[in-house]
Amino acid sequence: MSVNTVSNQNETNPASSPEIMASAGSSASSPEATSSAGGNASTIKNDFMTLMLASIQNQDPTNPIDSNDFVTQMAQISQVESLEMMRANQTMSMIMMENLGIVQSAQLIGKSAMVPASEFELDAEAIDGKIYLENAAEELSLEITDENGEVVATINLGAQEPGDVAFTIDPEDLALPPGEYEITAKASAGEETLTADTFIKAPIEKVHFISASGVMMAELGNGLGTVSVLDISEVS
Repeated sequence: MSVNTVSNQNETNPASSPEIMASAGSSASSPEATSSAGGNASTIKNDFMTLMLASIQNQDPTNPIDSNDFVTQMAQISQVESLEMMRANQTMSMIMMENLGIVQSAQLIGKSAMVPASEFELDAEAIDGKIYLENAAEELSLEITDENGEVVATINLGAQEPGDVAFTIDPEDLALPPGEYEITAKASAGEETLTADTFIKAPIEKVHFISASGVMMAELGNGLGTVSVLDISEVS
């Protein structure tokens, strides 16, 4: 393109005027421009390139445009594009993680889970559980309380070392009718008696995903209700 041709198209330098530069700058950096024209950096970049080419074609050869402004604005647009790509990749990764978690958790249905619990519902079937001891106990017992708060049965487990101690609540052996019960584990050492954490095993009946929190939940039998799969200590 010759100098004469350029000067004939425009005798002034519109690209260096405040209006043109403000328009180009807002396309690269303002939130309004980002949300318009499709709301993505690719559209902004195309618009900016159109403005830049028009400004170059119509520049005053006696007062050429400072290319540093374009370089700076192009760098800003590239940063926006990089951020958009990172967000897109992060979203895709989250979707893949959710789908993987759903598939894996679906395999839990029909199995039994051991979870922290002290209250449960008892029918004709025996219920298994465990007690976790932080320290050794000279005497360990499991008290079973009915809906009225009365102790209706006690399972004596004797002296135990630290760790997990298994137990079974058999309604036939303990003469317990169907209903709601609560258990309390008491561990004694010398003159001191402390309570210990109890866990109950129950069948996993259903699994569902809470998208808001990103947590997989499991619905359990034996009256244990819904718990996070993160609370499951054992699966069998």
